[in-house]
Amino acid sequence: MEHAYFKLLHLLAGHPVWALVVVALAALLESVAFIGTFIPGSTAMFVAGALIGTGTLNLGWVFVCAILGAVAGDAASYWIGARYKDRIRQVWPFRTHPGMLVAGEKYFAKHGAKSVVSARFAPPLRAIVPVVAGMLGMTPGRFLVINILSALVWAPVHILPGVVFGASIELAGAVSFRLVVIAAIVAVAAWLIYNVVRIAVSHARSWTSSSRERLLEWGERHPGRAGRIVLRTLNPDSPAAGLIITISVFLLVSAAVFFSTLEDIAHGDPLVQVDMSAYRFLQSFRSTWADDALSVLSTLGSLPTLTALVVLVIAWMAIERRWRTIAWWLGAVAFSQLLILAIQLATRHLPLGALASSARAFPSNHVAATVIIYGFLAFLVERRVGSVSRVLVAVATVAVVTAVTLSGLYFDRFTLSDALGGAALAAIWVFLVALMAVWRHPEKPRARPLMPVAVLAVIGVSVAAQVATGRELPSAEVAQRPEVVVVTPAQWTDTIWRTFSCYRANMEGDRREPITVQWTATAEQVKAQLESRGWSVGTRLTAKSVLSLVEPNVTATALPVLPRLNNGEPSQLEFVRSHKGADERDVLRFWPTHYAVEQQNGAPPTPIWLGSLVHERLRRPSWPFNVLRPTRVVEPMIAEYGAGSPWHDLEVARSAGCEGVRVTLIASRAEAAR
Repeated sequence: MEHAYFKLLHLLAGHPVWALVVVALAALLESVAFIGTFIPGSTAMFVAGALIGTGTLNLGWVFVCAILGAVAGDAASYWIGARYKDRIRQVWPFRTHPGMLVAGEKYFAKHGAKSVVSARFAPPLRAIVPVVAGMLGMTPGRFLVINILSALVWAPVHILPGVVFGASIELAGAVSFRLVVIAAIVAVAAWLIYNVVRIAVSHARSWTSSSRERLLEWGERHPGRAGRIVLRTLNPDSPAAGLIITISVFLLVSAAVFFSTLEDIAHGDPLVQVDMSAYRFLQSFRSTWADDALSVLSTLGSLPTLTALVVLVIAWMAIERRWRTIAWWLGAVAFSQLLILAIQLATRHLPLGALASSARAFPSNHVAATVIIYGFLAFLVERRVGSVSRVLVAVATVAVVTAVTLSGLYFDRFTLSDALGGAALAAIWVFLVALMAVWRHPEKPRARPLMPVAVLAVIGVSVAAQVATGRELPSAEVAQRPEVVVVTPAQWTDTIWRTFSCYRANMEGDRREPITVQWTATAEQVKAQLESRGWSVGTRLTAKSVLSLVEPNVTATALPVLPRLNNGEPSQLEFVRSHKGADERDVLRFWPTHYAVEQQNGAPPTPIWLGSLVHERLRRPSWPFNVLRPTRVVEPMIAEYGAGSPWHDLEVARSAGCEGVRVTLIASRAEAAR
């Protein structure tokens, strides 16, 4: 897979003209009437930006092609509107979907010339407003000026996020290709979540509107009690009629998912077999970095965070004097946890798959608690913010639940079927409480646009406090380091050195650069000895050092040194030195082992480090990006041997017996480090 990825980048780099043609066509067709609605131009711009970040395409040329394509597309739509303004309503798709043109006319009438700019960022209106501008007689010169200005804004807004993502992919790929896979999965998942939520909301509204009309007709034909309830509930004058139907639909869907999952659990259907596959897939990404990252994500669903959100909701509802809503919600939380406990007791004897997790039980009460609290909080916020904010709140809620679920699956706290069952059952209670709240208070509550900020602040403070105070995270339970084995110097030089791998192995198990040095010393001794011999500590990857990746005249040694993984463990010591000019450097990385060599005179044992030397060359594929690529040059850390070597007093032994790789053994002594 890694080979195919780099082969694709090489192919695109070899044919940049075709890639730029695709960028121009995507920007053009997205703005053309009739077909622009079906062209994912924004996605194409993001992908083009990602290719810029990886050094495959040139930033300037991509900007030029995107801007020209966007200007030409809007100009074509404007010409169509001006040329066929009397007949355009009878042309497909406006003949079959007249609402598209009506929406564009209302938007243009409300915002005037500004709509040409803002419509570029509104997918439903992007290709319609230029047509309306031509139909309604906007002068060509004025339209052209606004068209160009809007394209100058649109192109960077859609391309630069892709550049950042592509640069992140490039940095992740320099550490491990598996990090590229993770970044791609996260990006695709975020894109899918956003679009699925957006499409689901759109279709739910359409379905709700049509269903309400049919139910109202039924209620008018049945004057009994049922008909009166339907007419009262779905009265078009009621502000919450559509919301009640939408919540009811999601309630039924959640119930269907839960009982379907429960049936699969009871009969040992294929869903249970997927549990092991999901677990093994996540464990293939196991590393110290992943442990740390997912440990932080798990705090989103930890008891302190959920408690803080419960307090926030209670205080919020108390201010609005919605006491029954508080009672319903707390009752739903308590009753759902009791119901989950009862289901767990009832299903404990069922065949729950091959995973041997002692903490697993169907359904997961941890996921359920997360869904209930975040879900009800999202319901409260969405009723008090605008339409765009509602979509963002829904996406953020799904993302948080997904992150908490992913961390639990990664640390084997529950299985996929446990999580699915817990989420579905909790969703039932969320929608049930929401339905009761809307039923009792159908009027739209007072707008509180700053409420999402308050929620984010509470979550951020809770997560930061847990990380800063050293709260025990899941990684501490599972990432136990092996005990240090102390050996004598003779054992190390005779046999132990041969037990270490001759090459660095990435997370996929593939061989990388050779391990050319084994060094027994403390980290301080290694640093002192290397600095006295012309090496310097490599710049760590920080928010400040990342900016050097776009400096025009930066030297290779000033760029951050990315840690590399060896069997899932990141390098802990990195050093650099200049090599034949400002655009080349040598990078020396060290990984710790669980071995240490005993010292004389009662000094504590010193750990054994494994080191590799890599030669990197600076490339500038696209201004202003700086990309470091490793070369095929393989050199030992010590180039000179014998009495004249600066390493003569530290060198213990050297051998060419590790699969043809020359390995040098170095031992630092306390007096040598002074």
